[in-house]
Amino acid sequence: MLFTRISICLCLSSLALGAPSSKRSTERPHRCVIPSSNGTANDSPAVAQAFAKCASDSVIVFQDGVDYNIFTPIAATNLSNVEIKMSGNLHLPQKYYRDGSYWFKLKGPNIDYTGSANVNHGWINSYGQAWWDANPVNGTGIDSRPHLMSFQTTDGSLKYFKSRKPIAWNVQLQGDNITVSHAFIDAESTGSFPFNTDGFDVTATNVHISDSVIYNGDDAIAVQSGSHNVVFERNTIGYQSHGMSIGSLGQTQSEFANVSNIHFEDVTVIDAVYGSRFKSWMGGQGIAKNITWKNIRVYNVTFPIFVTQSYTNQGSSQTQLGNGVTSGRVNNASVMMEDFVWSDFTGTVNSWRPGDGSCVTDPCWYDVGLPDLKHTEAVIIECNTNSSCKNFELKNIEIIPQTMAEPTVVCINATATLNPDLGFDCRNGTFSPN
Repeated sequence: MLFTRISICLCLSSLALGAPSSKRSTERPHRCVIPSSNGTANDSPAVAQAFAKCASDSVIVFQDGVDYNIFTPIAATNLSNVEIKMSGNLHLPQKYYRDGSYWFKLKGPNIDYTGSANVNHGWINSYGQAWWDANPVNGTGIDSRPHLMSFQTTDGSLKYFKSRKPIAWNVQLQGDNITVSHAFIDAESTGSFPFNTDGFDVTATNVHISDSVIYNGDDAIAVQSGSHNVVFERNTIGYQSHGMSIGSLGQTQSEFANVSNIHFEDVTVIDAVYGSRFKSWMGGQGIAKNITWKNIRVYNVTFPIFVTQSYTNQGSSQTQLGNGVTSGRVNNASVMMEDFVWSDFTGTVNSWRPGDGSCVTDPCWYDVGLPDLKHTEAVIIECNTNSSCKNFELKNIEIIPQTMAEPTVVCINATATLNPDLGFDCRNGTFSPN
C-alpha cells in the first residue's frame, strides 16, 4: 500500500512538472474571486453567485489553498468562454444525499477548468469511503448516489482535475473538441469496494485525454455511443480498474449504437480486472469501427484483452446506460465490430488472485459465459455470431501468466474469412501467435 501511495505521488509530481502550456489564449476581461467561509458554513451560494455574475468572458477563481464547503449541488449551465481556476480544495458533505444527479453541472462553449499544479491544491474531496462502506451486503452501491461532474462544452479543457474518494462516477464528458490532461483520480478504498467510480465517461467527439493517473473501481475510461475521434494516451490506470472500455453499447435495442476512430496508446495498467475491453449487449444493434489499443503495459491484470458481445451488468438501474432490459434478452442482433487492432501488449496475467472486490453474484459477473477459466488467458474474444466481428488484428502480444504457464486464449466466432490478419487461430487453448 505504501509503495502504491508513493508511486502515485511521484507520478503525479512528474506530470505536474511536465505540463504543457494552455492550448490557446482567450480574452476574458471579467474576474470573480470566490470568498470562503473557512469551514464555518456552506459555500455553495457564494459559488453559485460567482458563476451567475461571471457567466461569460470571465475567469472564476477558487483561491489558492483555500477550503470550500460545497454542501449543495452547483449548476452552471449557461457559461460561455469561462475559465474556472480551481486552486482551492472543495469538500462535499460528509453525509448521505441521494438525488442521483450531478454535483457539478458545467455547460457551455469554451469552458476551461484549470486545476493547480501543486499536488496539495485543487482537489475535490467527496468523502466516498463512508458511502462504499455503507454498501449493503451483496449490493453494488447505495441507490441514487450522486455523480460528481457533467462537463459539457465545445472547444474546452480540463487540466489538473483532481478527485479524491469520489462517491461514484467522476466526469461525464459531452460535446466536441475537449482536451483533458494531468488529471488525477484516487478512488482507492481502505474498506469496501468503490463501486462505479468511473474515471471519464465519454459521449463526445474529438476528445484527447493524456498524461493522467486514474486509480478507481470501474472503467478508467468508458467510450459510449455517439463518440468519435477519441484519443487516450500516456496514462496510468489501475487499483481495481475495469480498464479502457468501449461501451457498454446496445442496451436499448431500438437505438443504433455508433462509435468510431478510438485510439488508446502508451498506457500502463496495474492490478486491474481489464486492460483493453469491449462490451456490447446481446440483441443490441449498431457499429463500432476503427478501434486501436497500442503499446499497452499490463501488470497483474485479470483479463488483459477482452471482447464480449453478450455483456451483462450486475448493478442496479442507476448503473445502466440505456433503458433496455438487462435479462432475458433475445439474441437476434449484435453491435457489429470492424477494424479492431491490439498491438504491442506486454506484461502479466493475474493468476494468483484474479478479479476484484466487485463480485456479488455466483458465478461472478466477470466470469459469466466463461467456464473452465484457468486465469492464464491473455486474450478473450467472444463474438456473438460468425459475422459480427470483422478485420480483427492482434500483433506483438507478449503477455504471460504469473504462474509462468503457457498463455492461453478463449476465442469464439472470429472467423478466418472475416479476420484474415487475426494473428492466431481462433480456438480455445494455448495462445500461439502465427
